[in-house]
Amino acid sequence: MPECLPFCGYLYNKEKVSIQEVLAPPYDVVDEKEIEFYKNKSPYNIFHLELPETPQKAKLLLDKLIEEQILVRNSIPTIYYHELHFRFRNKAHIRKGYILLVKLYDYEERIVIPHEHTFKKVTEERFELLKTTQFQFSQIHGLYDDPTLYTLNLVNNFNNLYFEVSLNEEIHKLYKIQDDEIISKLTDFLLGKKIYIADGHHRYNTALKYKDYMSKIHGNNKNKDFNFMAMYLTPIDDPNLLMLPTHRLYTFEDVTIFLHRIKPFTEVLHRHKKNSLEEIIESYNNRGDIFIVLTDTETYIVKIRSDIYEILCEKEPELSKLPLFSFLYILKETFHITEEYLKEKGLVKFFSDPQRLSQELQMQRGFGVLFPAVSPLVLKEVTIGGKLMPHKSTYFYPKILSGLVISEVSGKSLR
Repeated sequence: MPECLPFCGYLYNKEKVSIQEVLAPPYDVVDEKEIEFYKNKSPYNIFHLELPETPQKAKLLLDKLIEEQILVRNSIPTIYYHELHFRFRNKAHIRKGYILLVKLYDYEERIVIPHEHTFKKVTEERFELLKTTQFQFSQIHGLYDDPTLYTLNLVNNFNNLYFEVSLNEEIHKLYKIQDDEIISKLTDFLLGKKIYIADGHHRYNTALKYKDYMSKIHGNNKNKDFNFMAMYLTPIDDPNLLMLPTHRLYTFEDVTIFLHRIKPFTEVLHRHKKNSLEEIIESYNNRGDIFIVLTDTETYIVKIRSDIYEILCEKEPELSKLPLFSFLYILKETFHITEEYLKEKGLVKFFSDPQRLSQELQMQRGFGVLFPAVSPLVLKEVTIGGKLMPHKSTYFYPKILSGLVISEVSGKSLR
């Protein structure tokens, strides 16, 4: 059962900086131009710490920000309540969640549960930064079961707002919870739950590696801060939790040859000129046997042959609900390559926004593959079944920001 705690996090000092200028999206959803844009907004922007030129430069800047009280530490253990106001398909949403410490568990314990494959190289890079700075600059996103949304109702009419900031047409509100009764009710509830990782698998792997590293230095003291990491937790049952697919742009083959090669496994249901991609994708939501092939001028609705899909469903009853899994199976069967290989060779790009993928297709050769969405409950089915989704299967929208709360993991005692 996960042990969760309030903590004395570091927050940007709104008396000394514009919160608007120092926060940024998660580091793994931005490109080089976006990174440069956020770094240019402020010399204190979180990307100077999260994506530094070197880990040593991040450490020097971090020390300066703390010394100059640009970053200030809460003196009272706190849980941070977060509201994210956004619109999707012209509908208003408010996603609510909590930032708090969660004890680190090895995956084999089946308490904190991953849902997708990771790459070792990324973990190595993040580990060097964590080892040098001894701070975590952003949270991973975890999900837990709460069918009645009991935990979200604990803070009705809560008014201890620390800041409100608007970024990319989304409004983020961060509140401090220091009320012992609310904290006890929340942490007691979470004691009986599993946590499913939504975003941040590489961060979690890095934290596990760092815990082992620090334990060799400080001993196996369970109260030390490196045994925990700050997570952003939301109920998997919240209708405002949007789990979107991650689409692909491939440049390893011509689309005509690609469609010909996969013909023994598939049939083209429809072929038409491009129109509203979002509407097309949405019309096939929760279909594991459909994917959409996109060129610069046309759209192909591709269905996996029923006999092939039946075999997949028998072999992988949970994973076959993911259209991406079914597609990658066909990719491997026909071209004898994996997506990991294509990623290493720079032959695949990932997009959460189908329109952005479409724009990219206008500027380079290749073809896109778009996938219908599935329910977040499918993620739960897959993880409980002990399976892992392919890399970048999901895109939880929107993302919380980097730099909301910064947590120290330098070897101090929490209690």
